[in-house]
Amino acid sequence: MNRLILCVTVVAVMMTASAALALDKAGLIGKWQLVERAQDKDGKPCPFVGEKIEFTADGKMISPNMPMPFKYKVNPTPAESEAAIAKNPELKGTEIMLAMMGNSQGDWSKAPIAYGVELKGKQLIMKVSGYSPSLYKKLK
Repeated sequence: MNRLILCVTVVAVMMTASAALALDKAGLIGKWQLVERAQDKDGKPCPFVGEKIEFTADGKMISPNMPMPFKYKVNPTPAESEAAIAKNPELKGTEIMLAMMGNSQGDWSKAPIAYGVELKGKQLIMKVSGYSPSLYKKLK
């Protein structure tokens, strides 16, 4: 009986810890304003982040600097994350968000853009390989 209680407790703790580590998609949804722009080592701004960005519940990422809305995916599968990190080793140890052109069909493991992201309440940090992190604040 004690073993069963211990096993159930361990599984519950592991499930809670794993859920806490996953990116909160619901917290991401909404409009965000850039506070600090990503730059490369020469001070050039990152073209993959915009002054304003909106994440929709149906998986669209919209920004005035994008030619069309992008599709995004948070909490990719382990294989998708591994593929993104293989192409962007700088993102290892971060939560991964994948993005591709809105009309693209296909395999998320081949997504052309990968972000390392961290969501802390009303602050969003987005990292693209080769650039410093961008910082956003959530708008009402």
